[in-house]
Amino acid sequence: MHDDADLHADVAGQAVAAALDVARAHFGRTLDVEVKGPRGDVVTQVDREAERLIVASLHERFPTHTIEAEESGTLFAGSDHVWLVDPLDGTNNYAYGLPVYGAAVTLCRRGEPIVAAIGEAHTGDVACAVAGRGVRVNGRPFERTSPLPAALPATALWVGYHTQGDERLDALTSLLHARSRRLFSTWAPTIDVFLYLRGGLDALTVYQCTGTELLGSLLLLREAGAEIRGADGELVRRLADLPELSFVGSPAVTLPLVGALSPAATP
Repeated sequence: MHDDADLHADVAGQAVAAALDVARAHFGRTLDVEVKGPRGDVVTQVDREAERLIVASLHERFPTHTIEAEESGTLFAGSDHVWLVDPLDGTNNYAYGLPVYGAAVTLCRRGEPIVAAIGEAHTGDVACAVAGRGVRVNGRPFERTSPLPAALPATALWVGYHTQGDERLDALTSLLHARSRRLFSTWAPTIDVFLYLRGGLDALTVYQCTGTELLGSLLLLREAGAEIRGADGELVRRLADLPELSFVGSPAVTLPLVGALSPAATP
């Protein structure tokens, strides 16, 4: 018999899969693209259509829960249980024909993520995590693929939209380039999660990053065995309290990066 967490994960996974179906059906077609935010972020009718589908599904099954949606904002406020909905992660990629996009649905209780479902559009794979229970991909238990041995890690950088002209970010990026064999910046954290699950990514750096996909992505990474640490090297116990500069990865690659990227190393 399913408990509430299993039910939440099942519904979230189904909602993400349905959103990916919508996105794939429209991919490559002419879209109405609107610019939002100071860094040229965009939104399309597909974002809104996929979001309506996810919101309707969640509200039908859990009518007392609050929903925080990427485009619609806060809906049905007042619950300790809050769903975070990113119906199309990587919209810029999607809008211009780059098939590097996904979707994410996360359930938080009193601010802390407890269930996450993330989908990758190219493969249609959906990864789900329940706090303390590991990761399932397409309904089956999943263990992270062992990465290839290498002297330097493959790293991804996640940054917020309000970091333009930030000298600390410039220094951090230069340092990561020097300390990584490859530095990814896909602008789609959901895709980086799958890259980590498949062993192609060793570590991530999170700098002033927000977004409805963030907490679910971090929960999945942690359930896949990643450690999440602040710039002081201390483990981040509550993902809701994530510091502005954090490092995610296996212990073998995270600790050296934390040492190299201490606050003293970044102006």
